[in-house]
Amino acid sequence: MIKIRKRPAVIALLITGALALPAAASASTVTISPLPGSTTALPGTQISFLGPAASTLGPFSVIGSLSGRHVGHLRAYSSIRGASFVPSKPFFPGEHVTVRAAWRPNRGTRVVLTDAFTVAVPATVPFNEFPAVPGKPSDVQSFQTLPQVHPPVVTVHRPAGTGSAPGYVFASPYLGPGQWGPMIFDSAGNLLWFRPSPAGKDAADFRTQLYRGKNQLTWWQGKTITFGYGLGEDVIADANYRTVSVVRAGNGLMADEHEFLVTAHGSAYVLAYSPVATSLAPAGGPANGIALDGVIQQVDIHTGLVMWEWHSLDHVAVTESYSKPPPTTATNGVYDYFHINSLEIGPHGDLLISARNTWALYDVNSHTGALLWRLAGKRSSFTLGPNVQFAYQHDARWLPGGEISLFDDEGGPPIKPPSRGEVIKLDLHANTATLANQLVRTSGPLITNSQGNAQTLPGGGWMVGWGGLPNMTEFDGHGQIVYDAQLPAGEFSYRTYRLPWAAQPTEPPLIVAKARPAAVCPPGALCPALLVRPGDEIYASWNGATTVSSWQVLSGSGAAHLKPVAKTPKRGFETSIPVPAAKFFQVRALSASGKVLAASAVVRPTP
Repeated sequence: MIKIRKRPAVIALLITGALALPAAASASTVTISPLPGSTTALPGTQISFLGPAASTLGPFSVIGSLSGRHVGHLRAYSSIRGASFVPSKPFFPGEHVTVRAAWRPNRGTRVVLTDAFTVAVPATVPFNEFPAVPGKPSDVQSFQTLPQVHPPVVTVHRPAGTGSAPGYVFASPYLGPGQWGPMIFDSAGNLLWFRPSPAGKDAADFRTQLYRGKNQLTWWQGKTITFGYGLGEDVIADANYRTVSVVRAGNGLMADEHEFLVTAHGSAYVLAYSPVATSLAPAGGPANGIALDGVIQQVDIHTGLVMWEWHSLDHVAVTESYSKPPPTTATNGVYDYFHINSLEIGPHGDLLISARNTWALYDVNSHTGALLWRLAGKRSSFTLGPNVQFAYQHDARWLPGGEISLFDDEGGPPIKPPSRGEVIKLDLHANTATLANQLVRTSGPLITNSQGNAQTLPGGGWMVGWGGLPNMTEFDGHGQIVYDAQLPAGEFSYRTYRLPWAAQPTEPPLIVAKARPAAVCPPGALCPALLVRPGDEIYASWNGATTVSSWQVLSGSGAAHLKPVAKTPKRGFETSIPVPAAKFFQVRALSASGKVLAASAVVRPTP
């Protein structure tokens, strides 16, 4: 709604929501969050203004129908133009809030921006965690140089061959044997880098993304609770494995594990789950139930401010869910009706999202929050062709030519097994959706109850992570399997990627020297001289280094008087090297050209 009131030398405009201003005022668009009319804002919400410079905003009038007038402070975003008004006290649950803010987009123009929303009543849900699967000792890796690190073993069933894309495999194992955390390994299953998650936490959505023009590592870490979502934070680390930034959800929420998407200008989209009290009667549940509201936040990485926010309950009714509502409040009355699990920025700035429990994808206007269309589900905007329908899907991505890829779980409970990667061709004019391709593991089809992804690779291939199963499979452009591996039974990896990566840690290589006493030859036995030769065994590793080709061993009688005594190719994560006995040892990591990349500390051999 726009109202124009004439005043001497000033044009006053009343702007509600996200509207483009007349050219006489400004060519920009102002987007205010909480979105106008929202009924699901949280008590700790900030009022976000995307578009105006912070210096052009104010004064503010923020009034709660129960809490009264709110004062606060204005904080500017560092990534793109805009600012958040952060109230000094929270709003009351259930109250109605009105916002008025003056904006001066240019000289001689004064604009009044308005917003009105309702604060939800937050609810409490049990924070129970999934039980871990202990596994066997053989399921876990151990190293002399990193005795505190125990990632799960990777078993390769089909080695990478012709048609396999270059790069390492990225996974984030949890719930199974060994330690949990972000993990990189090569196609042979050899560990490249592993960082155990903090105690009591797991990791998800581990991959590379561009941040500040550089290829960085990103992942989520926190606790996954039995409702199937996460309570945690997102991490960005550089090519030296140093933490660059920790990104948290705002407005009283914690970041969920399902998506962390960094933008080119320095903001990020994070997902969150917000349990709120609401009636589930329209879906056949209790009138005093709890719905898990799916939340999208655009967060300014540097300041942590929320720049934009969207709530599923404002746009998608609980009646659209295929999940059964809780019958009574005896089960806490919690209804995971939506279960948002992926987000992708579309070619026109819109947001493609996936909701597991409505069996649907949604295209969202990134300014107004309005749904542009639904794909599948109970209210599809498209007529679905044969074999297009999916169930409990994950990881919806835009492809060139108007196609969309996704991982079709078909399980949880099983609907139409097996699980598959799926590519759908959309015709936005005829409103039709047709099956363009599917990826099925023919040598032993799989059905997973949760998670999973389908990543498009250079050359037309695909990497499919089977989520709630420990498997990962690479397909070439013709749909043939060119790589197949798995983690131990019971292990999950929310997504699995094949990605190029080059890195060198800031920490030096690690070395352990073990003294090897002469072997004992039983009396009367014929013992080769080789068995009784004393010496030492050197173990060398460098967690995360990608350019080490070989190891050079130096030894000597004094720490300051070392000389090269051996050189051997790097083998796997940790290389063992037999050498003559000495008092001190050091290793140097060498590149393929023989350049010294770094040297370890000088150590004495231990028994």
